[in-house]
Amino acid sequence: MIRIVLAIVAVALFGAAAVAASVPSARPADSAAISRPRYTPIPTTATSLSPDVGDRRARSDGRLYGRFVLPIEGAELPADLDLLPGAPRDYRAGIHEGIDFPADPGTPVLAAADGTVIRVDASFLDWTREQQDVALFEAMQLGYTPAPTLDRIRGRQVWIDHGRGVVTRYAHLSAVAELSVGERVTAGTVIGAVGSSGYPQGGPHLHLEVRIGDDYFGDGLSGDALVRGISRLFRS
Repeated sequence: MIRIVLAIVAVALFGAAAVAASVPSARPADSAAISRPRYTPIPTTATSLSPDVGDRRARSDGRLYGRFVLPIEGAELPADLDLLPGAPRDYRAGIHEGIDFPADPGTPVLAAADGTVIRVDASFLDWTREQQDVALFEAMQLGYTPAPTLDRIRGRQVWIDHGRGVVTRYAHLSAVAELSVGERVTAGTVIGAVGSSGYPQGGPHLHLEVRIGDDYFGDGLSGDALVRGISRLFRS
């Protein structure tokens, strides 16, 4: 009888130890290990990076010079640093990652280079002002703009994969053309129309991002070097 009782106690103690081992520690997470994304990751359907394009030097990659046409016919490249990558966006504790082309609502938006469509927001529902205010307040509290919030701020979008990790994003569109994911387009193809979706307070304009891997062209550049780098992207 004593042996049976001891066996039962031993089983109970072993089970309690196993359960305790399986419960995660209640220690607070290491804040240094918390990821703070500053961009929306490129979809998994995008072209994989070539080994020589996957580092931070791609921010000013000269191989992109002259590769693109202007995304709005007759537009001029902005020289105002506030419209270029790296400009502060204090209202959301973030930074600007693209080039803004102010234009009238409905102005056709063109593909900047040949490529494959990897995102087209044909079905799109803008957020409410209340939802926006809550998201921006949370961003200010965090001290950075979370990726989902940044994506909502960009509004209706089209993304085009140009190969070797290079993707262009066209944001704040009022409408998109009849495109489908996987469709090939050529430079100058109409892909949408200028609008102010996502952040109407910014007024109608095209927000164009040139992405290289998980970075954006112009990251780390400033002043005249940034203006020169942006101007060299486009064919004269």
